[in-house]
Formats: sequence, structure tokens, C-alpha cells
Amino acid sequence: MNPVPAGGSEIDCMDTSEGRVDNIVPEALLTELQTLVDRPIRVMVVCGTQTRTILKYALDDLLPDNLDIVTGPGCSVCVMPAGHIDAFVKIALQPDVITATCEDLLRVSGSTESLASIKAKGARIEVVDAPIEALNLARKYPDKIVVFTAVGFEGAAPDVAEAILEAASEGIVNFCVIPSIRLLPPSLDNLLRDPELNIRGLLCSAHIEAIMDTQAYADLARRHHLACAVSGFSISDILEGLISIVKQIRSGTTEWSDPFAGMTPTEESARSQDMLSEVFFAVETDWRGIGSIEGSGFVIRDELSLYDAIKRFNIRFKKGEEQILCQCAEIISGRSTPNECPAFGIFCTSRHPIGPCMVTQDGICSSYFRYTFGRL
Repeated sequence: MNPVPAGGSEIDCMDTSEGRVDNIVPEALLTELQTLVDRPIRVMVVCGTQTRTILKYALDDLLPDNLDIVTGPGCSVCVMPAGHIDAFVKIALQPDVITATCEDLLRVSGSTESLASIKAKGARIEVVDAPIEALNLARKYPDKIVVFTAVGFEGAAPDVAEAILEAASEGIVNFCVIPSIRLLPPSLDNLLRDPELNIRGLLCSAHIEAIMDTQAYADLARRHHLACAVSGFSISDILEGLISIVKQIRSGTTEWSDPFAGMTPTEESARSQDMLSEVFFAVETDWRGIGSIEGSGFVIRDELSLYDAIKRFNIRFKKGEEQILCQCAEIISGRSTPNECPAFGIFCTSRHPIGPCMVTQDGICSSYFRYTFGRL
């Protein structure tokens, strides 16, 4: 383990990715972690935001040498196959359509085009931060069809479901959604079946508390004999999560431990679950670099098909052409790191990204390029 930098027992820093959070690196937690790690341990950090925090503040340089941090498929834009981007583009080019999308998705290329490239050619693309903003666009432009690109993991699904139900209750017919929400537990289950990854622990983000879908993660931990912890997004949160994982491994009872036992459903989480059941059901879905996984994606129920852009425009998700120089597939599945990609930092940079891992804010290549390129 590298020493804590001189000048005191704490490093002052602040990250705004989740609002203002405390990102002070406490020497006490680092010392405790160093003392606990007595064997090689490989932990997968699932969330891209947590990985970004680790790299931004060089926490990876401070961790014990025997603690190996592996990146998981924790960026929802990064796991979108090119064929799905192709569908977004095809719908966005339809007459009288306004596509409402998150900023991170704009520059991600499909087989030939991105939403940004067709916007430059005249397609109507609006950047929004939430599905309710897309619904408000539909209210504002009743003569247009507003299509929201619903990209995210399960924690993002309740807001999408709420917007669809609100549109249905108000009789708003010029609003629909391209359902591209991914469910992390099935994809992690698929990855963890690879013995070469040798993952012993799983660090999950606090996003899963939004819908209280903790049983799937607890089952995953037991099935693969994993230590598992839920963590926030600050450095202290992440260190405490890693300490919990190492303690579970040392105790030898990881398959029996339930890291979610302290969480109790709230009225809000129960409401979220009800909305999800009313709007979505899970189906087999394709993931970039991982393949097609049973029960890993949400689609909209037939009763609400008016709000499903795929059905409304009779578009099908097809296999797209991935960039041959890009190794995002290996990187998001924990089998490689960005600095092992021959294109990283040469042909693929933040100004000229090849794959989605370099395009998006929480993409692992983007984080590596911004925060570690000078110290690789």
C-alpha cells in the first residue's frame, strides 16, 4: 500500500457527481483496510460513479497491493449495443419526432451514426435530465411525438414508469419511450460464472435502495459465495464498503451473510415496485460485450403499448456494427483495463472517442483518461 500523502492524516477533496459529498480520505480507514487484507482479494466495483471517484482521487494507488479492484458493467450507456443506438437514430429520423435523451448518450455511435451526428443534419434532439422533462416537452409540443430514450439500470426505472403512467392518466398520446433499461443482477450472474475473473467480493452502489431490489443481490452473493456490501459514493463510503467485504472474506461466512439485512422497505420504494410491476416486465436482452442475457431488460407491457416507441414505430433492435478498434467489451466485463487497449489515449481520446466507455462521464475509459493517464 502506498503511504498517505504527507501534510496530515486526511486529503481534502470534493466530487460533484452525486451532488456535494464528503470525499476526505481518512488515514484510519486506509490503515484498517491495510491491516485486514492478508491475502489476494479481487473485488468488482459495479457502479461507474464509484469507479470514477476511486480514480479521480487516486484511491487505487492508496489501496493495499493485495486488493485488486475490477470494474464491472456499471455504466448503462456503455453496455448499450450498437444495434440499440441504431434504433434510437432510426426513430429520431421519423417525421414530426422530437427525441429527448440524456447528454451522455448523444455522442455514442451506432453502426454509422449517433444522435449528435443526425442532430447536426437537422434531426430534433433535446437533452433532458429526467423522463418527466420529456413528458413536459410532449405537453409543450402537442403536434410532435416526443420519444424518450430510457437508458439506465433498475434504479432509473421507477421515474420512467411514473412518466408513462402520468401520460396515460392524462391521456397524453404524443409521448412514448424506447425501453432500454438493463437489470444488473442477471448480467453480474453471467459474468461471475467465469472462473478466470476470480471475483471474491462485490461492491454495490446505494442506487439499489431506490427500489429495494436487494434480494436479487443477496441471492447473487450466496450463489457465487461472494462477500457483498452496499456503499455510497464518497471515498469514506467506498472504503467502509471494502472493509466490510474483506471482513466477510476473512470470517469465511460470505455465502451466508446478508449485506442488505438492515434495509427496510419504505413507502416510496413500495410505490416504486408497484409502478414497475404495472408498466414493465423482464425479458432477454443484449448487452455490449457480454451477450444476450435472460431476464436482464425491461420492456413495456402490451396494455401500455401506445407508450412503447419500438412498437409504435415498428422498429426492431438488430445487431449493429461495433468499432473494431474498441475493446469496451473486455473492459466492461472486468477482463481488461483501458490502458491495455491499443487504441486508448492514441486513437481513442476524450475529444475523439471510439467507444461508449470513452464517451460517457461514468465510462471507465473516460475516467482512466481524465484521472490516471499521466500516472499509468
